[in-house]
Amino acid sequence: MAAFALSNYDLRHLRIFLAVVEHGGVSAAAYRLGASLSTVSRDLSALEKRIGIQLCRRGRSGFSLTPQGEDVHRAAIRLFSELQSFEQTIQSTRQTLGGGFNLGVIDNVVTNPDAGVVAALAQMHRVFPDMLINVSVHTDPMIDVQVRERRIDVGVTGQPEWLAPLEYKPAFFEQHRLYMSRQSPYLKATRAALASSQSGKEASVPYISRDYRTDVFQEFERRYDLQVAGRGSNLESILAAVLAGVGCALLPVHFVKSAETDGLVEIPTPHTPLRVQFYFVYRRDATNRRAIVALLDRFGG
Repeated sequence: MAAFALSNYDLRHLRIFLAVVEHGGVSAAAYRLGASLSTVSRDLSALEKRIGIQLCRRGRSGFSLTPQGEDVHRAAIRLFSELQSFEQTIQSTRQTLGGGFNLGVIDNVVTNPDAGVVAALAQMHRVFPDMLINVSVHTDPMIDVQVRERRIDVGVTGQPEWLAPLEYKPAFFEQHRLYMSRQSPYLKATRAALASSQSGKEASVPYISRDYRTDVFQEFERRYDLQVAGRGSNLESILAAVLAGVGCALLPVHFVKSAETDGLVEIPTPHTPLRVQFYFVYRRDATNRRAIVALLDRFGG
């Protein structure tokens, strides 16, 4: 039998395999990776075909590793641990006060005056004037994954996944209120339905749901009979739906102020405003730790 030699494709497929095992199935892994179900399933099958071993059982009975799959899983963990050690050694060897630093945020966090992100980046620039600082915007569920995969050094998230290799530090709170268009045909009925903690169950309230799901949002949504009239993946899309009169939505107060529109009216409820806790997230074994410390110091981290 010919010797087995790893290729770049093998490494990518092994990472997919590790994600499938970590999340307990192909569907969950596809969601966390931001990939399609068919792509993850195809990559897993390609890995099994490549090494000639059935790694897992998947179907209606659920997901489980075969005995051979357990062996490969342990070996893959050791492999990436060694690769990580190698990368850290190289990074430490070549690291200077320059280099690059990648910060990942969700939309409109940087413009939140309570976040202090701009001030923190300014402090980092003073400490590391030659460092190239990159800021990228991501959907909230992807922040943790991007940090874990070392695509970004530090993420700012309001929806922590609490992944094992990562460290989470409280960063700031973001205040949210419920808003609706002044021109919405549902405005009067919505106000009446949400006027007390009890009356919200008496009439369905048209509501714009966010892909960004926090425990605070979900607790609020459980209190009332909210009928999902639309969904949005970012604040701009939700604002557009609200202004169009489709329904009400929870929006950050700072975002509504910055939008400078008089087309919105706040819908007071006994359970608003809401305070959403945001966190800094980074790898415990982060190689660029000096830059991370400089960022967290601005927030007392």
